[in-house]
Amino acid sequence: MIRWFLASLLTLLPLVSAVAADCRDCPQMVTVTGGLGQLGDDTTPFTVRVASFAIARTETTVRQWKTCAAEGGCKALPADLRWKDDDMPMTHVSFADAQSYAVWLTRKTGQPYRLPTEAEWEFAARAGTNTLFPWGAGMEEGRAVCQHCDPRFDHRPAPAATMQPNPWGLYDMNGNVWEWTLDCWKPSHQGRPRDGIAVSEPGCQKHVVKGGSWYFVPYQSRSASRVGEDGRSLGYDIGFRVVRE
Repeated sequence: MIRWFLASLLTLLPLVSAVAADCRDCPQMVTVTGGLGQLGDDTTPFTVRVASFAIARTETTVRQWKTCAAEGGCKALPADLRWKDDDMPMTHVSFADAQSYAVWLTRKTGQPYRLPTEAEWEFAARAGTNTLFPWGAGMEEGRAVCQHCDPRFDHRPAPAATMQPNPWGLYDMNGNVWEWTLDCWKPSHQGRPRDGIAVSEPGCQKHVVKGGSWYFVPYQSRSASRVGEDGRSLGYDIGFRVVRE
């Protein structure tokens, strides 16, 4: 029993070591200790080793994007952006648009910001768990924004940090909007690097988006969920969050 308890405790140790922002308008970052992580569903796990990193507590918001745009680092808010309130997750952004926000943060703070790799993203989403969702095996009301998951948010995303955070204090890793990662799309994890770096190839056009969205059913909001998306896509259910090395 004691051995089991210690083993369970160790799975939670890669926890928050700091929650801070590098500037007044910068995202709050959660610093996570690296370790072994699982990619893929329980039946076919693929183990990777992830280095320590910091990841934004929430998806990049409209307010944060507007600050970047005002300083010339990001494009102006699209005229057809559906949800423009400051606390909403920023959507209608391509892969390159998301990268431009990370480049602006790097220039503004002198710290190395970028999009997360798929391995980093899933490591953070799982938060030391190996179940379909960080809270267990099935969807629970109030945990995620997805189709028929919460009657308050059917057919639309929720403001950032509306739902409960995962065990590491990260919001909306499951559901709300899909999130861009650095990885080029491959249908399978087999053959990918074991050190948690991004899958890349020359001329990559499709990138991995993670986590599901308000538009999709609960199963698509599980921690392992992944889809290949054209990097030029401007989806009303695709956003992003940043990491700092």
